[in-house]
Amino acid sequence: MTDINPPPVLAFEDRFPVSEKKFEFPFSDDQISDLNQSAADILSAIISLEQMSYEHAESDKKSVSTDIQKLEQKIDFITELLVKVIQSQNILPLKKDIKMSAKHVEWVSELSLRKGDYCLLSIFLSPKYPTPLDIPVKILSSHSKDSNDAMIEAQVLLSDETVIDDLTRMVFLYHRREIARKRTQS
Repeated sequence: MTDINPPPVLAFEDRFPVSEKKFEFPFSDDQISDLNQSAADILSAIISLEQMSYEHAESDKKSVSTDIQKLEQKIDFITELLVKVIQSQNILPLKKDIKMSAKHVEWVSELSLRKGDYCLLSIFLSPKYPTPLDIPVKILSSHSKDSNDAMIEAQVLLSDETVIDDLTRMVFLYHRREIARKRTQS
């Protein structure tokens, strides 16, 4: 029998403020439904923000009138100020390395998580949007890094097809940004 390698999964890696909460029982259908709705709203906002910032970086400046550019810069400035005010009232959790695809997420955790446990992972994905994406996950594996930390791999339990599509789109945008950043560094 021939060993067939599965195609690579689209994912991105970066550092984000992350908090986590262990659950003793599986998420209920109502909890998953509420988290799907919340994720849909947050992903929509993050995708819009990411697409706008990427379009500005790639657009031909001559094709956009200077008046519109000035207005967009003012709106961006006001948005940044509002986010800073909101963030100053809420202390963000520590940043952690995250590797994420639409169906899996990996991170280093201080919690005692084992295969089969459930966890709510809250990731602040965009400094422009001060609300975290809450992702219900089921732990697939836990490998100790040292006495306090473990590398966790988990399955994303969001189930709505539209949310999965939006999550895939967000992963693609962040992956594309990661590639662009690596190109500029080299």
